[in-house]
Amino acid sequence: MILMSNNQWRCDENNDVWRAMGEDCSAEARVKGLVRAYRAILPDVMGLQEVSTRMATLMMAELEETPLPGGGAARYEYISGGDTPIVYRRDKFRLLESGFFRYDEAVPGLEGSFNNYETKSYCFGVFEDRASGGRFALMSTHLWWMSSRPESSNFRAGSNRARAYQIGLASARMDQVMAKYACPGVLMGDLNASVNSLCLETAFAAGWKEVHDLAPADARDETRGHHPCGPKGFERSEPGTFSQAIDHILLKNEGGAKVLSFRRLTDEWFDKVSDHYPLYVDIQF
Repeated sequence: MILMSNNQWRCDENNDVWRAMGEDCSAEARVKGLVRAYRAILPDVMGLQEVSTRMATLMMAELEETPLPGGGAARYEYISGGDTPIVYRRDKFRLLESGFFRYDEAVPGLEGSFNNYETKSYCFGVFEDRASGGRFALMSTHLWWMSSRPESSNFRAGSNRARAYQIGLASARMDQVMAKYACPGVLMGDLNASVNSLCLETAFAAGWKEVHDLAPADARDETRGHHPCGPKGFERSEPGTFSQAIDHILLKNEGGAKVLSFRRLTDEWFDKVSDHYPLYVDIQF
């Protein structure tokens, strides 16, 4: 089973900087790249972040029925979840339950807002395999983005604590869902936090495991997974290391699950599609 997380970069309109470069960052241009990537990987379920309504409409118009290499088609369904929707193959899975939650701007004990433009949220779905009857829950989330380092240009005091608080809310909701359906859970998304952060420490303390660490050493990507791509243009930077990664896929109540691989699509043509390369894993439940 291929599960994917991808922050698409929410941007609908082209701008003068990209035009001067002879490029186009509009939704119409970039969604073509997103669909190209998704068709190449053919994920069974995708947890997405930074998805505008326009991008979602364009994406599903192209992706809804995707030809398979051996014949037939993958039929994708969209679960609305604000900026953090889920897309899944309805030809392989039944959706048993879904839900959406937008994180509050306020975080107990901290001053200021920790949800810019109401974009930070989670969406979950519970899926049943049509062939085997096996079930699993999956959540897509996007956490607060600013830095707790005073020297950073994006500094906001308490940002690390805010992310830890938000991942705690997401984890607690997943615990409820997994208990209800007696199934394993996958929590994925742009956590804006590295593996050695308070946010991930909070998740690990709650019993979540980093899928990267469960994959065979010779079948896992060790890069950062993000690069410069935004209103001011794009570039192909050095790949970095996994310790710098902010996109994560976490697993809990895995039972006899086996992680076969942990990969990213890092082709050069994708550099101008999003600042986050698609992260995907092959898991057997």
